[in-house]
Amino acid sequence: MTQPATAREAADRNARAIMEGNLSQLMADIMPEVMAQVMAMGAQAPTGLSIAQMPNILGYELVEKGQQGDSELFDVTFRSDIGTATIAASWKQVMGQWKIVNVALVSAELAQK
Repeated sequence: MTQPATAREAADRNARAIMEGNLSQLMADIMPEVMAQVMAMGAQAPTGLSIAQMPNILGYELVEKGQQGDSELFDVTFRSDIGTATIAASWKQVMGQWKIVNVALVSAELAQK
């Protein structure tokens, strides 16, 4: 498989993988220490709004947030029928591949009924 040339291409591929439930791509995109951050996000979000638990993600919006040191920053907002969740992800080239080196929950909001 061809590696994404830019951080934005990698971030878009990753967001699509999350939306489609492609766990193998998600795991390939993150550094091992980021897994603990992903698990902590589930505890911070309202019930059902963890990225890992959101049912039927319908779409996402990817927003470039600039650069910090040698990392490219993006916010990704995922939406489903139950609400939205936004994560901040820092991408960095590691051994020639774009990898998520830091992730944090920005917001999680239940849909209005």
